[in-house]
Amino acid sequence: MKAFIVFCSLFLTPNLFPQNLQFYREDLTFEIKNGYFRVDGIYNFCNNGNKEIQQLLFYPFPLDSLYGDVDSICATDCNVKSKDIIISKTEKGFYFKVDIDAYGVGKYKISYRQKLLKNKAEYILLTTQKWGIPFENSCYKLITPKNLNIISISYTPDSIKQLNTMRVFYWSKKNFMPDKNFIVEYIEK
Repeated sequence: MKAFIVFCSLFLTPNLFPQNLQFYREDLTFEIKNGYFRVDGIYNFCNNGNKEIQQLLFYPFPLDSLYGDVDSICATDCNVKSKDIIISKTEKGFYFKVDIDAYGVGKYKISYRQKLLKNKAEYILLTTQKWGIPFENSCYKLITPKNLNIISISYTPDSIKQLNTMRVFYWSKKNFMPDKNFIVEYIEK
């Protein structure tokens, strides 16, 4: 028997989520390049209950006068060989469908690109608090050209790798409840 579909935000209004739906991990790569901020990642959910969950979730974009339009949006269900799961889009984000068997797991690949109008990029993390539980594990990677002088990053990286033409910043978190968004401020040399 299929569970009901509820419209709600990916990170907001947790009392609307089926009690058994858990957002437990994300593995994301960020890239700042040529005036754009690219986000590409895998989002992991599980169903701790004995009934299938079918639900629409909202994936928000940061809105600020410092950020331009979002394009190149792609969302796929990794368990169903790259099935497109976007239901509708707005300038604030998009709705996508989560379909997880009883006691199953779901992996969803989501990516987008946002125009940067000033020297600041942001990824929304704070709304994770609305789920009520921390990520079990999270891994983040930021790739920048070497000519980008980082002024500040909201989370101190665990390590940094210097490559020929770029730098790669790494974060690995366990039992992670974000207390701020992921924000990078920079100056181009």
